[in-house]
Amino acid sequence: MAKDVSGIDAIGRTAFAVAALRAAEHQAQDGLFSDPYAGHFLAAAGVPLEVPEGGADFAALMGTQAVVRTRFFDELLLRATAAGCEQVVLVASGMDSRPWRINWPDGTEVFEIDQEPVLAFKDRVMAEHADRPAPGRHAVAVDLREDWAGALREAGFRPDRPTAWLVEGVLYSLDASAADGILATLSELSAPGSVLAFDHFEIVPSLRAATDRISPDLTRLWRSGPTDPGAWTARHGWVPDVREVGDVAADFGRTAHPAFGDGPAAEGHSWLVSAVRTD
Repeated sequence: MAKDVSGIDAIGRTAFAVAALRAAEHQAQDGLFSDPYAGHFLAAAGVPLEVPEGGADFAALMGTQAVVRTRFFDELLLRATAAGCEQVVLVASGMDSRPWRINWPDGTEVFEIDQEPVLAFKDRVMAEHADRPAPGRHAVAVDLREDWAGALREAGFRPDRPTAWLVEGVLYSLDASAADGILATLSELSAPGSVLAFDHFEIVPSLRAATDRISPDLTRLWRSGPTDPGAWTARHGWVPDVREVGDVAADFGRTAHPAFGDGPAAEGHSWLVSAVRTD
């Protein structure tokens, strides 16, 4: 049965495009991960799995990146929780199904931050389709432009405990000032030993052309974010490890789109970043 998505704003609906990429990877014989729930989100929202008209270039540009980052962050979060991070926070979680599909260590608390319509939609879908409970999950319905730190504490988050933070598919939609504000708040909530993970990329000409072919409104959602992810995280007290998505893709036997590669067709950077809080 279709679920109401009328309350989900434009940036929130981009999560369905990412879910479509994950659903396709789940069906692939050599998929890098399993996400049996992505297709349910699409079906409930009435979004087809097939690439929409005008979207082929966008899927080509972002497909490998979305798949590689999913596998990369899955592994990173599991390492962080195994090493002592008792809490996981998914910032602007969208249609992320990690609370259900990942086998977290016993006692792990997983907090999902997003706007109320997004989390309500997800809750309705997962109530029908989850094949196992997510006992440590906490849905924190708040806009990141509001006091999301206070809402996170009210949901049971403990700033004195090491935390694994994931900021996936978010920074591109923020200007540098807004991104800095989120990282500043996040850093204040992070005990020593906490781990931060995020992706980011430069808005290259071929990407703008691809989003324009889908909708100019989509293009307008894409902003700058931080221009130097390593220096940005270090300035807030983190020790970063910055990798190009093309290098990570090669580790998984995949090839990044030439626009984000290191060949003559390269147009800009696409990063996968992990960082550790030491002070």
